[in-house]
Amino acid sequence: KQWYQRRVRGSPDGLALLTCSRDKILRIFNIPDITSAAEQYPTVRHSTANVPYDAEWNPDIEHLTARNCNFVVSCKDSPVQLVDAFSGATIASFTAFNNVEVLISAFSVCYLSRDKLLAGYCKHVRVFDATRPGRDCSVIPVGDLQHQNNNSIVSTVARHPTCDGLFGAGCYNSTVGLYSTEMPGVLMPFYGPQHGVTQILFSRDGNKLYCGSRMEGEIYCFDTRYNGAVLSTYQRQVQTNQRIQFDLNRSETLLASGNHDGSVLLYDLTREQSVTNQVVETVSRDQLSANQQGDASCELRFEAHTDTVNGVSFHPYWGLLATASGRRHFHIEDSETEENSLKIWSFSAETK
Repeated sequence: KQWYQRRVRGSPDGLALLTCSRDKILRIFNIPDITSAAEQYPTVRHSTANVPYDAEWNPDIEHLTARNCNFVVSCKDSPVQLVDAFSGATIASFTAFNNVEVLISAFSVCYLSRDKLLAGYCKHVRVFDATRPGRDCSVIPVGDLQHQNNNSIVSTVARHPTCDGLFGAGCYNSTVGLYSTEMPGVLMPFYGPQHGVTQILFSRDGNKLYCGSRMEGEIYCFDTRYNGAVLSTYQRQVQTNQRIQFDLNRSETLLASGNHDGSVLLYDLTREQSVTNQVVETVSRDQLSANQQGDASCELRFEAHTDTVNGVSFHPYWGLLATASGRRHFHIEDSETEENSLKIWSFSAETK
């Protein structure tokens, strides 16, 4: 069996990293420990009944004061679980059943607000009250609502950063839309992806929506103010059906993305004058910091792992980037290199 990493999430307070792996274990690493050169081990482990689909930190987490120290996780054939970040114990469970009272699994989760959880299922999302575990929830249809045979799996959800009740949802049938908990139907559709959507991400002001798909080498940037117009696209290499993460740094001057060949791509968002931005330079690990100091406008590529980089996460305050690697190998070619690791990269102050 191949126990590779699936994704990495940095906590909003910048003190911990959360990783999902195919070995059915979620691990938490402390950032201050990881920054040392020695090999590090997780401080907290949480075992799930099956392979985890998605996990998300509480947006109001404060490790130093032990307030809101939890995260939400969804996995196959299991309820959505709220997990304590200090002990790894399950705090609460949120269940969903279909019309014949069979438990259904959430494929994506996120916090809609401080006390609301958003979970994506097949053809709909559900909003749970985080303070009241159980099955009580509201149901919002999502996907291609114009067709009766809508079998879209909601693979990714993200809350709007400035408007309460607004959220984005992407499906494996390549549909992306902006929805509201107060109004039925899609408020704004976004067109561009040709394959199953694996991740969406809002900018801090909510004016832009970034979208990535599986088996598709483009990240789309949509304008949420003007009917979802495509502002720009960013080229990358995605040759598998797994989720290849991308992330924005705090100042939103850099967009980082994993790559199929083990490299990490960095795009300069301050130069969005053309329709398509592409990586134009290849540098080594030793050259990366010096190159950024010399020309902060360059798009960069550096070799981070020997296997597919499926997870990237910027530190919210420091010049750090976490990367996770791994994918399923079928051993058809003996030359294939397997790697399952988590690494931290340090950048100059201009990237914060």
